Amino acid sequence: MNASKHNGTTHSVGLNGVAMPNNALNWNIQQGYGTHDVAYTGNMNGDYRGTYGELTAGYSYDKNTDRLNYGIQGGVVAHANGVTFSQPLGETNVLIAAPGAAGVGIQNMTGATTDYRGYTLASNLMPYRKNDVSLITETLPANVELEQTVKTVVPTRGAIVRANYLASVGVRMLMSLTLQNGQSVPFGAIASIEGAEHSSFIVGESGQVYLTGLAPQVNLTVKWGNQSANTCRVHYSINMAKLNNDVIIDNAACR
Repeated sequence: MNASKHNGTTHSVGLNGVAMPNNALNWNIQQGYGTHDVAYTGNMNGDYRGTYGELTAGYSYDKNTDRLNYGIQGGVVAHANGVTFSQPLGETNVLIAAPGAAGVGIQNMTGATTDYRGYTLASNLMPYRKNDVSLITETLPANVELEQTVKTVVPTRGAIVRANYLASVGVRMLMSLTLQNGQSVPFGAIASIEGAEHSSFIVGESGQVYLTGLAPQVNLTVKWGNQSANTCRVHYSINMAKLNNDVIIDNAACR
């Protein structure tokens, strides 16, 4: 409440808050009433920060006028993998490249997520210092795993540096491997997805190996030595129509 000798008394009440995942929407509402012919006044404002930019809108009124305002702003960068739109850029920025990992949140970036291809930009980095760029693991799609979720960059002032994340996109599976003699594949064996780069996994106890980025038809080569007798192969078909769990758990023969 405000009061003055000449302008009378003005009463006002307001609300504000945040909404949507990652607090992407910031809003406030205010309503007022004044004596001495001021009558009712009010305003409402919203600020939405999303993957492709920032949108602001507001409305206010008093006895004589109604006012509406709105605006949109953002950033755009062309790079080796295409064009990426983002929230407004700062002086020093980082291009986050996680191909295949769409909709992943960025730590300390309200409303920002990777776009449909797995790219976005983060702003306001400290130049000439180590900056940790972290992805929010809780926002990863069910069929995506990242080799690393934190990258450290040291940009110069005014630069746009790049942080690359290796995303494994596909079905996840905990597979128990058995040899032709019924024994488990030895502990420490290396299981590699045939025809795929960066897709080698270590076999644990009881022949269990956790696999990511699997296609419907799985072909593995498993090795635990340099001799031909220390190699076997796995052929496994995933029934995608019945896939209803985040991780498939099953057994497979290695021959």
